[in-house]
Amino acid sequence: MSTLGEFVAREGVLDAIDAEVGGFITSATTAAKKAGKVSCTACKERKACCWSLVVARLYEGIRVASTLRAQNRDTPELRAALADAAAAMEAADPYGYRRPCVFLDAGERCTVYTGRPSACGTLWVYSPPRACNEPGAPIRAFIADAEQAAATALEEPFRQRLGLRKKVGRRYIGVLPRMVLLALDAWDREDFREVLSAYPWPTDDEAARWGRRG
Repeated sequence: MSTLGEFVAREGVLDAIDAEVGGFITSATTAAKKAGKVSCTACKERKACCWSLVVARLYEGIRVASTLRAQNRDTPELRAALADAAAAMEAADPYGYRRPCVFLDAGERCTVYTGRPSACGTLWVYSPPRACNEPGAPIRAFIADAEQAAATALEEPFRQRLGLRKKVGRRYIGVLPRMVLLALDAWDREDFREVLSAYPWPTDDEAARWGRRG
């Protein structure tokens, strides 16, 4: 028997996830820069994009969890912060949610940048960065429809590869801190398939209420 952490490492699952998500991010970055001059690269404003509700797939949560484990950051304090952030996101109006991401450091830099989910890596803005912090301000952003569709298409092959039970009408998706917390909770468990399959995964309609961030 293997734990989740042992299985994804031994079977090359993490390498596959890294390659796929990295490909989505690279593709979106190239397309965004071809479409116009992005303003994110010169942003010195408060990182509003990292103060918003983010939706991720379970496999992206496992990717972030792997980064945290490699950094020796899987602590009770971090898990408590993830649980608090997850509950707040799940209860919030997605367009009104304004709270710093658990993974931001004091300088507002992402501490899991190399393992970030596609929703974070494919967001590019062309309008002035200050507008991102002004409610109602016109924002011009790149919409990574092709990349997000490809990321969604990976949910089922990933479920099959992990041997998780098929949940008819359900998706292995949720708010980012919840996906990371679930992965950390299952990381050292040999019964990780049962643990993850038993979670009340959302339907398409339930997931849709979180908006376009996933």
